Amino acid sequence: MSALAHEATPRFEHATLCYRDDAEFLDLVGGFVRDGVERDEAVLVAEPTGRLAQLRDALGGDARRVEWLDMTEAGANPARIIALWAEFVSLGEEAGRAMRGVGEPAWPGRRPEELDECRLHELLLNRQFDDGPGWLLVCPYDITGLPAYVVAESLRTHPLRYDHDGFTTTSSYDGLLVDRTFAAPLPAPPADARTLAYDAPSAALVRTALQDFGASCGVTGERLEDLSVAGWEIAVNSIQHGGGRGVLRLWREPGAMLVQFEDDGVITDALVGRQTPPLDGTGGRGVYLAHQLCDLVHLRSSTGGTVVRLVTWL
Repeated sequence: MSALAHEATPRFEHATLCYRDDAEFLDLVGGFVRDGVERDEAVLVAEPTGRLAQLRDALGGDARRVEWLDMTEAGANPARIIALWAEFVSLGEEAGRAMRGVGEPAWPGRRPEELDECRLHELLLNRQFDDGPGWLLVCPYDITGLPAYVVAESLRTHPLRYDHDGFTTTSSYDGLLVDRTFAAPLPAPPADARTLAYDAPSAALVRTALQDFGASCGVTGERLEDLSVAGWEIAVNSIQHGGGRGVLRLWREPGAMLVQFEDDGVITDALVGRQTPPLDGTGGRGVYLAHQLCDLVHLRSSTGGTVVRLVTWL
């Protein structure tokens, strides 16, 4: 496979970057960032805290020419990340600058549920940006600290790979994987999960159920209010777009409280809720708000209906 030229970037180039240790990280990622700085490109780096510090130190005075984001905060819920990249690309395009970014959503220590959503996020990046302006995005993967399956999946979710030879194509990339992933069922709730059927007349019971169950799990104050607001928005979506009714399930797992909404509606846009809604529109606002308020959100939809699972870490 030959390296892809990137003197000019006519399209979105999305690459995985596999590194073994700190030295290889700084060599590959640092070199990629420094190249963008030397070309006077707009450069955004979204990395976990420790990696941000390493790159800043390595770049020295050039660090001030880079925009930095702490991925452990900005991307704690992976579904929030696409909106951040979209804003970066929009501003870069307005300024007439070439653009490149570094984003590491899947870092060692992430929970398995979060890593699952990181995988879907990586797939959706291609759908979000493939038809837009050209820019470069490299996603580092720590092959020493991450589970082997996560690293292997990165080659299926990224059309390209970036290493010392530059950009090369990945033969295992699967462009149809995003639709299969979005339609795949989530693991089933436990048989003893609390269950509540709701429709428009009984919708108020959803908020009460969320507040009562959250309090019983030790969720209080602003976190409980955020969960209640997010759940209400999803329930309203069920009533308006999911056949007029839905089912709420609540249960607890070690370290987490889970709230699931099920309805008969079908969502065809896998990017729903991941883009910042326009001020003059209403579509996707409920899901977007849930992504902003909840620790993690799983959304899956197929011809069999839609499931939205809200996760609160305890």
